[in-house]
Amino acid sequence: MNRKIKIEKMINDRFQPYFFSVNDVSEQHRGHQSFKENVESHFEVIIVSQKFYNKNKIQRHRMVNEGLQKEFLSDLHSVSIKTYTIEEYKN
Repeated sequence: MNRKIKIEKMINDRFQPYFFSVNDVSEQHRGHQSFKENVESHFEVIIVSQKFYNKNKIQRHRMVNEGLQKEFLSDLHSVSIKTYTIEEYKN
């Protein structure tokens, strides 16, 4: 299973999202020191979930990073995270 699918599954399982998006942006990092050919290493993630209700930005990012812990141990280098409640997303 590729990393993008693993991340999507984690988001579905943990956050029961109203909406989410996972974009592999690894190719944009070509030429950087940590770049590895054919490795999904950099992602941009947007998650809209009521699980973020009454959580600040740091708490939300920690929740996402906890779900990605295993991937960070195997060549995942960075994830840009945007999180919203449904109300925040609609506004």
